[in-house]
Parts: sequence; C-alpha cells; structure tokens
Amino acid sequence: MVNGAELLEAISLIAEEKGIDKNTIFEGIVEGFQKAFERFFDTDAIIQVEIEESTGAIKMFQELEVLNTVEDDWLEITPADAKKEFGQEFSEHDLIRRPIEFNEDFSRLAVFQVRQIVQQKIKGAERAKVYAKFIDKQGEIIKGKITGMNEQGTSYLVDIDGTVASLWNQKTINGEKFEVNEYVTLYIDEVAKDNKFSQVMVSRTAPNFLAKLLEQEVPEISEGIVEIKAVSREAGKRAKVAVYSHDEFVDPIGAVVGSHGARINNVSSELRGEKIDVVKWDSLVENFIMNAMAPVRVISVSVDEENGECDVIVPNEQLSLAIGKSGIAARLVANLLKIRVNIYSYANALEDKVEILWNGNISEAELSNPEFLANINKRREKTAGNPRVSKPRASQKPVFDVDALAALQDEIKLENEIEELEFATIPEPIKVQNEAVDEELAEDHNLDEIAAKLKEFENVIEETEETDFDEEEIADYDKYYD
Repeated sequence: MVNGAELLEAISLIAEEKGIDKNTIFEGIVEGFQKAFERFFDTDAIIQVEIEESTGAIKMFQELEVLNTVEDDWLEITPADAKKEFGQEFSEHDLIRRPIEFNEDFSRLAVFQVRQIVQQKIKGAERAKVYAKFIDKQGEIIKGKITGMNEQGTSYLVDIDGTVASLWNQKTINGEKFEVNEYVTLYIDEVAKDNKFSQVMVSRTAPNFLAKLLEQEVPEISEGIVEIKAVSREAGKRAKVAVYSHDEFVDPIGAVVGSHGARINNVSSELRGEKIDVVKWDSLVENFIMNAMAPVRVISVSVDEENGECDVIVPNEQLSLAIGKSGIAARLVANLLKIRVNIYSYANALEDKVEILWNGNISEAELSNPEFLANINKRREKTAGNPRVSKPRASQKPVFDVDALAALQDEIKLENEIEELEFATIPEPIKVQNEAVDEELAEDHNLDEIAAKLKEFENVIEETEETDFDEEEIADYDKYYD
C-alpha cells in the first residue's frame, strides 16, 4: 500500500493546485476503498474506511451483526464465532468490526478504484467552485481573452478570470473572427452546475447583451430612471429596443440615443454596426405596436390576447417596408411584443374581409390624401429619375446579351411587317398555295427560340425589379435609423 506520509503530501499538493478542500480528497479515498472491496469481495458487505490525517495510515473494517442464526456470513456472525475470533463475549444484535488485511490483488484494485473516485471528486469540486464563482455574474457583461479554438473549430476558448469558457461560432456576430490573446466583450448567458463542455456559456448574440451594453453606456438606465422593457435582435443586422421613463421630464428615446447619436453609436460599433431602433414602450398593446412599427403608418390594430396574436393593417405602399427584407422588420416587431403579428396591406384586408377598426395612427382621409401618397412615393420617383447602377458580382454570369436582344427586336419587327404585308395584299387562296414559303420563313426566324428568349428577358426584368425594391426598402430603413 501507499506510504502514509507520501499520501498526505500528495493530498496537500492536489488540494493546493486545484484550490479545493483536502476533505474532498479524503472522501474520495474512502469511497474508492469501499467500492474496491465491494467489487473484489461482496457488494452487500458493509465496509468502513478510516484515514489518520496525522500519519496518513489507512485502516479498513468489515461490519458484522451478531445473530444466533446466520444467513449471510458477509454481514452476520454467531456469538460463538465472534468469541472465538475476537476473544470476548457478544450478545445478539451487537455490532463488531473485523479488520481487513490488504493483499496484493486487492491493493492493486483498490488503487485503481481510488484513482477514479478521487478524479471524479476533484472534478466535482472544481465544477462547484466555478458555479459558486460565476452564478452571481449570470446575466452580466465580462471581458475574456481568446486562448484558441476547440479541436473541431466550432467554438473559441475564452479565459475568464482563470476559467475556460466556450464562445460557440453561432454565438458570434455574423461569424466574426478573433485572434489569440485578443480581449472580447461577452455576455454570460448561463452558468450550469454541470456541463460536458463548459459550465459558463457566453454569447454576443443574446438580446440581453444589447440591453447590458446600453446600461453601461446610458447613466439614466443604470440609475433606474429609464427602463428597458423589451429587446429584439437579429445580431449584426437590426434590433429594436423598447424603453420607458419613470421620470416624466426625461425623454427615454433621447436619453438612450444621446447627443448626436453618440451613445447609441458606441453600442452599435461594439455590435459590428448593428442598426438599433429605439421605440417608446406603452402599456396599451395597440399603441406599443404602432410605436414599434414606425416609420410605417398603421391603419388598424386588432389584438387577440387569448391566442397571442394580432392583425395589423398598413397602407398598400408601406407593406414591403412593414415586412422588411426577408421578413426581418416583421420578426423584430413580433419578438419585441412576444406575440404573433399578422401584417396585411389595406387591399389584402379588404379582399380577405379582415375587420378594419381604423384605430391606428392614420385616418381614412389621410390614407387617400394625395400629399401622403406623394410622400410615400417620393423615394420611388427619385429612384426612377436617378437609376442606380449595380455592379455585377464577380461570380455572376451575364443574364442576357444586349446586342442579341437588339437583334431579336429587329427580327420581331421584321416578322410583324411581313405578316401585315401578307394579310393586306395576298388573297386567301394564294396564301394557301404558298404555305411552303410561310414554313420556310418560320424556320429562318425560329419563332420558338424568339418566344423563349422573350420569356427569359421578362423573367430577368421581374427579378431585377424585385431585388432593387428590397434594396430600396433597406436604404429607407437605414435613412430612418440615421
């Protein structure tokens, strides 16, 4: 067996290195010897292990109950056998301890079992230490140093005050890249008592990360004057923050945005240019929805609290703006309100017979006002007068050839002239007699090929118009945020 002095020295070194209590290691040694005896001899045996902390000596005992009739000799012993073995009288139901001698085979098994149990105890103690250290920091922002990546390349390893945390790739903003030894601002999303990979889960995409950054940047929030009621994010792209002021003399939106946008711009820079829309929270859901959907005007809001959804009707000209590119605007509003939002254009609402309450921030008279329509279409008129030229992507092949298109148009024009001439000057019987000439003409101009090219050209025009429209809507949002 291990020398007692060496054992005590090893226990002290482990406890100091791991920063855990020595009693944890002692408990592991005791449990290891008990498990080893159960595996080597009998699983029902009752084993007691004692370690003298002054010398490191280990003693083991098997507990036996004195009974007149013995059914299990690993647990029981007769009074006569007890007297013979221990040299004294025992009464029924007395408990005696039989010393266990260490033989070579058992000692080898015991060492293996003790090592496993002690390792488990050490890991458990370390996890408990990490949990106690970080549980109060859950939901807070902290700085961490990048030390590398895991073997699979799916997460960054971050050193946070001596503890290794994992920043998973999906928790970074738009797949941002970090260098080793770079310090990163992180949000502690969750602290677990036990986790296979990391007890401390950190994130840069969590909605509350934005809320905490604003709290650091805006004194009115940290002092409790302005409260963040809700946050909705699509990390690295856009976000909406609902704020409320507990002081009637403090404008919550102005406080968050700051002078010339200084405060909100600092937060946006930390979030890789994420556009942040600050809206005023309202206890009345209808008003909150209208605030959240700005700059889109709202015709009607109908809230179904029982089913957790609402119908919102907007002007026809602002439907695309209300939905946003790939639906981002609608998702942000829905996540901000934590309800399902069904957005209809005015025309669609009439067609689908959706009830129009006219309780929004635009009246029926305003909706048909030429001045309102002119303001809505101002951007499109400006775009029509100054068309943008988009640079083709390097990997994008030309969709059609301009010269070929011009030649195609000439062919169509020529074909039309020939057809008009035929029907105007050639009598019907002669036309029938010259069917071979018509077939030859159709073969020369390949009318099927011309029709296919025209169809392809129409598809290109439709796709181009749709893409430009989406980009214009996003440009309109950028202008609004600025």
